[in-house]
Amino acid sequence: MVESNSEFRTSDTPLAAYLVQAGFNLIIIEYEDKRNGKQRANFIFEDNTKLRELVSLFNRGEATINLALYEHAKSTLLDRIMRGLP
Repeated sequence: MVESNSEFRTSDTPLAAYLVQAGFNLIIIEYEDKRNGKQRANFIFEDNTKLRELVSLFNRGEATINLALYEHAKSTLLDRIMRGLP
């Protein structure tokens, strides 16, 4: 995870799906080339205190989700990644 002043970045797809299902704004997906020739997706969200609280809950294994929304968000993100969409 890399964080800056106004953005929260993660390459963790399950975390990104969790944040999307929780209603946070995904600004863009950026891609970076890895040494093995594959690309890594980096999910960039608008940063705020509530987002950081939910990231902490997720990392501690204490996050609660709406499973249907989570699965839809994860599927949509994976589809975007497969297509290379921002």
